[in-house]
Amino acid sequence: MRHVDGSQSGGVSVARADRGRGIGSALLGSIEDEARRRGAPRLLAGASAAHPAAIAWAAKRGFREIGRRIESYVELAGFDASAFADRVAAVKASGLRLRTFAEVLDGLDEGGRESFYRSLYEAQTPMWEDIPFATRTVPWPYERFRKLTFEGGLMLYDCSILAYDGDAIVAFTSTGRRQEKDGLTWMTGTARTHRGRGLATALKVEALSRAKAKGLRALATVNDEPNKAMRGINAKLGYRVLPAHVQLEKTLSQVAG
Repeated sequence: MRHVDGSQSGGVSVARADRGRGIGSALLGSIEDEARRRGAPRLLAGASAAHPAAIAWAAKRGFREIGRRIESYVELAGFDASAFADRVAAVKASGLRLRTFAEVLDGLDEGGRESFYRSLYEAQTPMWEDIPFATRTVPWPYERFRKLTFEGGLMLYDCSILAYDGDAIVAFTSTGRRQEKDGLTWMTGTARTHRGRGLATALKVEALSRAKAKGLRALATVNDEPNKAMRGINAKLGYRVLPAHVQLEKTLSQVAG
């Protein structure tokens, strides 16, 4: 995977029975040589905080921590939307309309669907730019956004919710399928003009409620550690935190060893 600045992502895994024989170091050397051949300034990798030995192994080989991504989840059988009913009602009473992706797309022809995709992309871009990632992530180009979001076959259209102020999309949460019985929140965002009104919470409550009614087992999400606002919302909604994914970086000299 090549990043915008030319950096490459890679990783090494060795079976338990074969560790301590230098296999991982040899594989890492090959990956680094290939990354240098491609002119990559950095090699990006990661390891679970639940495996400190793997992080220590990487540190001895020149990697440093540059951020943490935190996955959390809600077991939907125990989710009670009634605790947040006042928040959802207040958002709806403010004049904003909440609609599922399925409702918006129902009955649209190809041109109408394309218009919706572009409207969502244009609404998402400034939201994405404001997400406090541990390391800066550049938004996808439109064609990639459309292909991965709407053509990959994983979108749960009835569990993805939009908030409209008139005809403008001012907030949304998108949900995809993850294994047979689980869902994953791809993104939740609110326009700069509409923050502080409880929209993100209301949208996530609606998504969780619909996912529960759909018979899903759990709904997961992933946030970078600096995104304290969204992680706080998730905590109030009952999300349970898993060990962080530690993001690692190694600066590469351009002379292969």
